[in-house]
Amino acid sequence: MDKKSGCLSLETLEEDKMHERRREFEILAMAMEHASDSMIVTDRNNNIIKVNNSFLKTFGYSEQDVIGKNTNFLSSAKHDPAFYNQMWNTLLKEKHWSSEIWNRRKNGAIFPAWVSISAIMDENNKIQNYLAIFTDLSALRESQEKTLKLAYYDQLTGLPNRQKIVSDMEKRNPVVCVIFNIDDFKEINDFYGIETGDNILNQVGQWFCKMNFFPYRISGDEFAVLLYEHFTWSDLRNRIAALMSLLEEKVFFIKNETINIRMTVGAAIGHGKLLTRADIALNRAKKNKLSVALYAEHENIEETYRSNMKMRTAIRSALGKHRIICHYQPIINLITGNIDKYETLVRMIDNDGTIVPPSKFLTIAKKTKLYPQITLEVLNQSCSLFSKRCEEFSINLSDSDIRDPFIVKEIIHTITQTGTASRIVFEILESEGIENYEEVVEFITSVKALGAKIAIDDFGTGYSNFENILKLNVDYIKIDGSLIQGITENSRHHIVVETIVDFAHKIGAKTIAEFVSSEEIYTAVKDLGVDFAQGYFTGKPEAIVSSF
Repeated sequence: MDKKSGCLSLETLEEDKMHERRREFEILAMAMEHASDSMIVTDRNNNIIKVNNSFLKTFGYSEQDVIGKNTNFLSSAKHDPAFYNQMWNTLLKEKHWSSEIWNRRKNGAIFPAWVSISAIMDENNKIQNYLAIFTDLSALRESQEKTLKLAYYDQLTGLPNRQKIVSDMEKRNPVVCVIFNIDDFKEINDFYGIETGDNILNQVGQWFCKMNFFPYRISGDEFAVLLYEHFTWSDLRNRIAALMSLLEEKVFFIKNETINIRMTVGAAIGHGKLLTRADIALNRAKKNKLSVALYAEHENIEETYRSNMKMRTAIRSALGKHRIICHYQPIINLITGNIDKYETLVRMIDNDGTIVPPSKFLTIAKKTKLYPQITLEVLNQSCSLFSKRCEEFSINLSDSDIRDPFIVKEIIHTITQTGTASRIVFEILESEGIENYEEVVEFITSVKALGAKIAIDDFGTGYSNFENILKLNVDYIKIDGSLIQGITENSRHHIVVETIVDFAHKIGAKTIAEFVSSEEIYTAVKDLGVDFAQGYFTGKPEAIVSSF
């Protein structure tokens, strides 16, 4: 190769490089033009030399506004000088930097963006330009804020919700939690309508805010307040009392009417489980009809709750493993002395084989969905046993059993299929059943049409009402054990039992004395004309494994 041809080759090579570089810039320019993200190119001093259409649209500038200017005017006051120093130091060292950053639009609005800045090197490996790509995060942040609001704020009142109070308690460590429950709010909803009820909830939330409290709406008609200053019980009670006094004076508006609102309050002081403990206090206030209750550790309520949870688990296990069993207590005919009937009494066998009496588990079962399963288990076991025997037998039904269409359907099906309809007696507590009179009558009518009988249990104390007995057309009146146990020592008990027996005989019902625990009591009830006796003196509840 001669010198001349060598020169041509070098020139050609340089031209090829320049052509390639121009082509790269053309491709870059084309990519910038059609990119959906905002892009700018600056010189090494960070003066803008090129922007794309997305940049102009996002930031609100024209090309004339920005070309030749330093990018400082895009910065917001949200970042301090240390932020930008770190950015440039990284760029100079690593030739690339990316992060979320707050920028300023032409109209002054501040918005979040993800920015990625890369250094463009020349042939000597020195920084010649910078390419910055901005992704507008405004829509994403707005969506995240909406999601956050849905998760942490009540959609009706706009107040923070239960999830928010739990989060705030973890982060901010309050020392007091107070829960306010609107009294009789269901009646407001039922009488005025849900829309009016919602309006009242909004008014209550606004009232708390005006009282300089910062309420959370933690459930339908419950609001909670967190306090961060230390209180004695006395000071907290006084502050709650003052707030409730102001509430009594407050008038809430419903269309053209006004109403006053009262609240029941539960409060807790301390640093752990405040929301749970305030809720425990609120439940105690409702149960004992108090206006305010404060959580007291010495009452050991949480231990009771744990014990109840443990029992709930044991009941579920016993149902699943067929450890709910029936014992049967004989009922003696006081004329013949024979065992004419049995009362079915449920028992639970614990994991260790211990027999658990109903007083230990039925109350807890009634608060869960486990109770109907126990009723059906007792029904099936007793009907299966007495389908092969000739005595009458009784089972206890609660108000919830009678109101449950599925339970009623299963009762009718079972007593029909086992042929026990004419010998089964359903015992109903008057204090429970009479509250739902129409449903009770419908049930009684249905089962008596099949031949079953009805007994009223624990009659003679509390709100016992002779008129109810007439309405329900019962077959047996079981005289409450508290009357029977005192019949030989208390003349008033004797008179009440005598009256019940006389009344029962006149309406054609039979009487059964419960808790007959001694020969003396047995003789006394027999002399009074009671028809049947039941108690430890006449026979304890036991399992029956054989049949006649």
